[in-house]
Amino acid sequence: MGFVVDPYRRREVWFESSLEESVAVWLLTRPDTREVREQQKVAYRCNGRERFHYFDYVLTRLSGHRTAYAVKYRNDVDDELRETLRLVAEQVGDRFADEYRIITEKDLTCTQIENARDILSYGSDFDAEGCASVAEALTTLPRYVRLGALGSATGLGERGYRAAVSLVQAGALAVPAGVRLGPEAILENRLSGGHR
Repeated sequence: MGFVVDPYRRREVWFESSLEESVAVWLLTRPDTREVREQQKVAYRCNGRERFHYFDYVLTRLSGHRTAYAVKYRNDVDDELRETLRLVAEQVGDRFADEYRIITEKDLTCTQIENARDILSYGSDFDAEGCASVAEALTTLPRYVRLGALGSATGLGERGYRAAVSLVQAGALAVPAGVRLGPEAILENRLSGGHR
């Protein structure tokens, strides 16, 4: 058991396993995340009796869409868990979440988790000035940029690189599927003024 610090929303998010930690880090660094709440309790009925289930995480996106996640290792996913989620969705529905999902270690890649850890770590620099400088530079740069070049473009060096990685969470830069963050990574510049 432990917690990760969410530098973007300034709170601690608790986890009970290494898989839950990985999922939390991934959820916190998604550009469409508004809020992540852990261990959210919901009541439902099964065979005439009231029961309770704790969802490991409930993600609220910027759009307001809520997804309740049951985080389990693949070998621990069974028919009972699937039935619990079915009953909750049927009985409680969108009063609790818009979508109910099971997420396992097979749903995230090592690259996604490693990238999310870097984004969270660099976001913990709380470098608003560095991020503002990088964001301003991005408006004048092409649609696709090499991550390592952003430190040079801003004159901030390593600080600029760290700020750029942290801006992935804000959606300013998008990481293509399967790409590991690093100086040579080519990312999509979402702030580009249309340059190619």
